Amino acid sequence: MPHQLATPTVVRTIAVVEDDEDIRNNICRFLSKSGFNAWGVESAEDFYVALLRARADLALVDLGLPGEDGMSLVKRLAEQGIPVVILTARGELSSRIAGLESGALQYFVKPTDLNELVAGIRSLLRRKGQSAASDVTTVAWRLRAAEAVLVSPNNRLVALTTRELQLLTCLAQTPGSVVSKSSLIDSMGGGDTDEAFHRIEAQLSRLRRKTLLDTGLHLPVRAVFGRGLVFVP
Repeated sequence: MPHQLATPTVVRTIAVVEDDEDIRNNICRFLSKSGFNAWGVESAEDFYVALLRARADLALVDLGLPGEDGMSLVKRLAEQGIPVVILTARGELSSRIAGLESGALQYFVKPTDLNELVAGIRSLLRRKGQSAASDVTTVAWRLRAAEAVLVSPNNRLVALTTRELQLLTCLAQTPGSVVSKSSLIDSMGGGDTDEAFHRIEAQLSRLRRKTLLDTGLHLPVRAVFGRGLVFVP
């Protein structure tokens, strides 16, 4: 009689986005003891960079983050099909409703029992079956410099002005790495640091709106608080 091979256990990976180091470390340790892989970062910007090198089957997100706020991160992850659980000190009903409407699948208020949190995560992952974040093949954003267009994952084209192309070319040379303010300013022609970077931010804001209108997707450029910009294709 042929031997039946056991189905290998899939270990799910949880990303913890929490700016309090003690809370973040405690949650990661508890998740690891509960049979998950876990990694943590303190901000949305650090999460985007880390996600280039590490997988995430589910994200646990605090709302009170430095830089880009947690609610914005929840919306972006929901758009990308990554399951999100909110863990925050904001317990008022309006915050709960906003979090769930932004795409979070569950909402926990600190302090919460970690056994209950893990039970909620297990329930979500069971319902999801296999994580959309790790098992769906996605197409990256592509910059076609010769044609001055940015191509989105859904194959829509964004026509770029000369300055927009300059900016994206600078960022796309080192995808996933932070390009400092000074490097960006130099690549865009130099000038007074504050005034020059303000112009870059204004240009980036216009490009974000244009990209969203043309493709229905958010421009894959993230601001890393106090450091610069990163292209996350």
